Amino acid sequence: MIKLTAIRAAWGTVLLLAPDAVLGSVDRRTIDPRTRRVTQVLGGRELLQALVASRHHSRASILSGAAVDATHAATMLALATRRPAYRRRAVASTLTATSFAIAGLRTAAENRD
Repeated sequence: MIKLTAIRAAWGTVLLLAPDAVLGSVDRRTIDPRTRRVTQVLGGRELLQALVASRHHSRASILSGAAVDATHAATMLALATRRPAYRRRAVASTLTATSFAIAGLRTAAENRD
């Protein structure tokens, strides 16, 4: 749980403070201000989720976090199918969110309180 929370906090910090580096690593297209801002908001959400996870270790809380990640993955997958210009970045976000959701589910399975 602590490792997952630390990874999430680090990822959120990178998204918040260096969105251009993250977006540029996915593709070399110009980064518009809206995409940059959305990436920073996502980073803030990741940090908030890490903060909540660091304080609430119950199985229900962990599953709630996994549900947030799964919802994010689903919305990014929808964006990838509807907006070809954002496809590579949306797929990358889908994969990241799916990874966090799976990690959360595995953590919840190990946490039987």
